[in-house]
Amino acid sequence: MPFRRPNAVRFRPLSLIKQTIIAGGRRPRTVRTGLFRGIVLDLDLRSETQVYLGLYERETFRFIETSASDCTWMVDVGAASGDLAIFFMRQSRCEVVHAFEPRREALEQFRNNLMLNGLADDRRLVIHQGFAGRNNDAGSTRLDDLPLDPGKPGFLKIDVDGAEVDVLDSAARLLTVGRPDVLVEVHSEQLEADCIVRLRGFGYAVEIIDNAWWRVFVPEQRPIAHNRWLWATKADKATGGN
Repeated sequence: MPFRRPNAVRFRPLSLIKQTIIAGGRRPRTVRTGLFRGIVLDLDLRSETQVYLGLYERETFRFIETSASDCTWMVDVGAASGDLAIFFMRQSRCEVVHAFEPRREALEQFRNNLMLNGLADDRRLVIHQGFAGRNNDAGSTRLDDLPLDPGKPGFLKIDVDGAEVDVLDSAARLLTVGRPDVLVEVHSEQLEADCIVRLRGFGYAVEIIDNAWWRVFVPEQRPIAHNRWLWATKADKATGGN
């Protein structure tokens, strides 16, 4: 019988793990590596393997770690299940964390994750079940209205799937007078360009955080074509000024 070369199969390590050894179902699991190492999160490994392995949005980790070492307040717009807010409450000297999340199911997960990490009664955390932005008629909260000291170092994360510019505009005074580091997840080329213009107008130097080269092998499987991040710091800070 002649030898036949087997059909080529593209190697997908995470898919293989999910299909063969990972049991489905959501339960508490301790993150193994990366930014959230040691944090206990309620995860379903069939859909959140990369969170568990410290690979999800890993491109942003070094920027976040640098900011967390200095900041005294943190605002998380689009907090989802709260992993980043929990990180700042555990690893930084934050005096207050404001977390915005409108989705009820995500907030339930957030509160469960707080409990798993012994933070359920931490008074530093303020959860806003709603949106951040300028439209008060829609129940949005302007970030400029939060009781934050712009003179102290802070950190602002925005992941809102389309309303990034509105959220930035709601923080115009905070970003002009203050000096918080800013991380924005962008989901289209136009929104990315608009956010860069806004941030530069507030006196920020902006760096694009692109997807890592290894995403070819370990993709995050997002449903949109353009997804990356902007990292913004005050221009004089970026150049070593005071």
